[in-house]
Amino acid sequence: MRHAIRRSGIRGYFALTVMIAATFVAALVAPAGLSFASAQDSSAIQTRVQFLHAGPNVGKVEININGDKKVDSFSYGDTSDWIDLDPGAVEVQINEDRRGINYNIFYAVYPVVAGNDYYVVISDQLVLGSVINRSPIANGAARVGVTQSSIDIPAINVVATGTDVNFAAQLSYPRSSDDIEVPAGTYDIVVNLADSGQQLISLPGVVLEGNMVYQLVVMGDPSDTDHQPSITTLSDTTSSRADAGTPVATPTS
Repeated sequence: MRHAIRRSGIRGYFALTVMIAATFVAALVAPAGLSFASAQDSSAIQTRVQFLHAGPNVGKVEININGDKKVDSFSYGDTSDWIDLDPGAVEVQINEDRRGINYNIFYAVYPVVAGNDYYVVISDQLVLGSVINRSPIANGAARVGVTQSSIDIPAINVVATGTDVNFAAQLSYPRSSDDIEVPAGTYDIVVNLADSGQQLISLPGVVLEGNMVYQLVVMGDPSDTDHQPSITTLSDTTSSRADAGTPVATPTS
């Protein structure tokens, strides 16, 4: 799901544009392998969201869910804790965190399915969100996807050097790759510009554990010395590892 950031304050207001892709509905229902009995009380099923601030030009924000402030003073590079959601229609509002009036820059209502985990990435122009596929993985492998969240970075390839693993190819903003499953282990991950092959990010020694789900979020601006290109790794357990504790996001560069 992709929704536009609305610029406000001294920058002036733009009409809020909602872009609905063909995959919108599919992104909001439980992935294959995750189903729940209709008689089960949805309020007893844990449903959560995690936010990542990946917009270097957005500034500090606060995030409200159903009118309640859940995240405050949220700056570029920050990742929120997991936030519990009530299934159903969920209002998400993002405001500029500033002195005086906090201008609204984003508002949307999402249909949230009980039992799903979601990630939401704030980029410079769009808010990118998706359900996390937590279905069990065969043979103790890891599930990995890539999100290109930087409007300032052209199409990229993401590979694991010394292997035949290609995490993403020709991935441009604001797309996310298909998930792939790879053997658990340690990987040296490299992000290259798709057109020239120039190396943009080198991330050696990335440990991918079995029965875990990872989203590699590419962010930053090559022309900005304060926000150089980097990867933040969001992680979650599969349903078969739900009792293993709550993982946290890992900012890397």
